[in-house]
Amino acid sequence: MRPHYASEKDSQDVQDLLQACGLPADGVAEQLGNFLVVRDNAGLLGCAGVENYGQVAVLRSVAVAERARSAGLGELLVAAMLAEARTRGVQSVVLQTTTAAGYFARLGFERVERACMPPELLRTALSREACPASATLMQAAL
Repeated sequence: MRPHYASEKDSQDVQDLLQACGLPADGVAEQLGNFLVVRDNAGLLGCAGVENYGQVAVLRSVAVAERARSAGLGELLVAAMLAEARTRGVQSVVLQTTTAAGYFARLGFERVERACMPPELLRTALSREACPASATLMQAAL
């Protein structure tokens, strides 16, 4: 299974998977071209998106269907998104999470303080995510 860029036909499945995983779907339709998806014959297995803001990108909506967990699919999607960001000249990728800080730490992300983030980033992508202020903000240098 190889990730491929999402198309319009993936939109509803991506939103349904995010909802099933308890993740926000705000802005997915507008950013769908920046999402990778993995499917099998039974449907969508996983997705991940990235929003680019110059030299910084926001990793968002990393989700894997229950039936495909523990197979490394999330790691595959994150690695593919980081590689893609690197090719676009991105120097660091940030994310916020309420439940998966340990998981993302194993993938090379480190906790950072909100005060370290560019204000425009906080006003755009990170503020749109439906994470509470108590969410962990993490960053990986590329």
